Amino acid sequence: MDRIQEEINRATLMLVVGTSGSVYPAASFVHWARQNRARTVYIGPEPPLNAAAFTQIVQGKAGEVLPGLFELGD
Repeated sequence: MDRIQEEINRATLMLVVGTSGSVYPAASFVHWARQNRARTVYIGPEPPLNAAAFTQIVQGKAGEVLPGLFELGD
C-alpha cells in the first residue's frame, strides 16, 4: 500500500476503467489522487458509487471509448 500511495502522489492523471467504486481500499485511490490535485477520469457503462470523486465521467463501453480517448501523433 505504501508503494501505491507513493505512485498516486506523483500522478497528474488517474484513469479508472470499469469499476463499481465500491471495493476498498481501491475505491479510495481516486480520493488520494484528488487530494494531490490530479485529474481523475472514469470510463465505464455506468457511474461508479464514488462518482463524485472524479473530475470527469465518460459513460460508455471501454472498448468503444478508449480507442478515441487519446490522439496519438505520427
